[in-house]
Amino acid sequence: GMKIRGYVSTVVRCPYEGEIKPERVADVAESLLEMGCFEVSLGDTIGAATPGEVENLLKVVSESVPITKFAVHFHDTCGTALANVLVALQAGVQSVDSSVGGLGGCPYAPGAAGNLATEDLVYMLQGMGIDVGGIDLNSVAKLGHEMCKFLERPNGSKCGQAIHSSSKNRQT
Repeated sequence: GMKIRGYVSTVVRCPYEGEIKPERVADVAESLLEMGCFEVSLGDTIGAATPGEVENLLKVVSESVPITKFAVHFHDTCGTALANVLVALQAGVQSVDSSVGGLGGCPYAPGAAGNLATEDLVYMLQGMGIDVGGIDLNSVAKLGHEMCKFLERPNGSKCGQAIHSSSKNRQT
C-alpha cells in the first residue's frame, strides 16, 4: 500500500486563531495516525515558533504519540527554523522537510517567509556529523541558485548564497 504522511499546519501560532494549544495538535496528530497515516508532520507554516515553543510542543505531543511518528516542517520568517530543527532532532524527530533555495511559502499568512532551505539544513546536519545520504551541498546550492533565478524569487538560503558568491569569486 501507499504510505501517507499527514500534515498539521500552524502548530504553534495561527494568523487567525493566535496561540495554538499543544494538546489540540496532539489530538489532530492522533486522529491522522488513526486514519492510517504512517507519520505526521508538525508544521510551523508561518515561521513564528521559537525553540522553546517547539520543545514544549514536542514534549506534549509525544505524551500521546511516539516521537518517531513525527516529522517537522519549519518556515523561516523569524530566522528560527534551524534552531527549531535542532530542538526537534534532540527530542528524537528523524524526518525534516525543507526546500531548495527556501522556496515555498504560506498563502494564508501574509508576510510569512519560505520554507527552511535545504542547503542550510544540509550544512548544519553535515557539520553535526549526521549522515545526509550522500547529498552534495555544492550541487544543491547550484540548483537552488538556478531555480530561484528562473522563478525570479530571492534565494532564501544563507548557505546557498555564500556558496554561490564564493564560486562566483573563484571564476573572476
